[in-house]
Amino acid sequence: MSEAKPSFSIGERIRRPSTIAGLLFTVVLLVGLWRAASAFNLDQVATLIGSANPLALVAALAATLATLLLRGLRWRELLSVVNLSISRRAAIEILALSFWVNVVLPAKIGDFYRAWLLKRNGGPSFGRGVGTVVLERALDLITVALLGALSGAVAFGGELPAAVLVLMVFALVLALVGILVLLAARGPASRLSKRLPLPRQAAEPLERAFDALKEGSTRGGIVRVAPHTCAIWALQALRLGAVAAALGLFQVDPAAGAIGPSAVLFTALASAVLSTVPFTPAGLGIVEAGSVGILVGIFGMTPESAIALMLLDRITDIGSLMAGGAALFAVSPFRRGAGSLR
Repeated sequence: MSEAKPSFSIGERIRRPSTIAGLLFTVVLLVGLWRAASAFNLDQVATLIGSANPLALVAALAATLATLLLRGLRWRELLSVVNLSISRRAAIEILALSFWVNVVLPAKIGDFYRAWLLKRNGGPSFGRGVGTVVLERALDLITVALLGALSGAVAFGGELPAAVLVLMVFALVLALVGILVLLAARGPASRLSKRLPLPRQAAEPLERAFDALKEGSTRGGIVRVAPHTCAIWALQALRLGAVAAALGLFQVDPAAGAIGPSAVLFTALASAVLSTVPFTPAGLGIVEAGSVGILVGIFGMTPESAIALMLLDRITDIGSLMAGGAALFAVSPFRRGAGSLR
């Protein structure tokens, strides 16, 4: 029996009460943040952003693009691990479309949209596509958590502020959660998925998702994508460092008010963890508030510098993806089910 072909409509998803609630929450959160930010010198924030070095911003944009390309290539590698073969162009384009959906809609809907696009354009299984996305997210969670804890230890040595210690413990808990997800997929969760009293239309994709997780989470599969994963998060930190350099806020040996390499890595990884919160698109509002709090409260930046840095970084990252993704969504044959996976 072949797996039922799932349906997915962006318009229908936007009209769902849960999506509307998420978007309303985002608006309320952003309005609240704007009011809170008005207590600071926003003219200074605007001056800082207006004086940004354009060459450094080009480097930040290049890092953003390279990250997206590497994510597509890594997903292609994960698909090959579970015996699903697609071209580089298909993997990168489908992933870019899914990331665009994630920055315009809450609840990480784009992750399921990616698996749906794979199936719609001739892929053999929606469930196996979902399994590779879950595997990708688990690997990112583990990598981000471990690198975040390591960068915090390097940045502060043996004198960890209480807030950093809490964040590091939280990061290590997240790493443990990611590891447990992979272990469960290889054992009890996989067996349980085959025994749940679900309709066949729902049970088959679930079983195939766990099959893909089980196949992809082998030592060989993880090792194959490890270089991609490390490079992706190095580029994420490079983007934030380039934006900080554009604003004159990055120093290898940082003085007061500036940040160095370990602080950049720690903040970039903390922002990535915050972006996984599904209540708003791409963690909008949550990432900015948390990251500014880290930069001011832990690394001693002025609020104006921290706000300028996070605004410009998010414009470089989310803004470019929103604009480029919208253009791609308008013309991509994969959105219409007419793309070639080969």
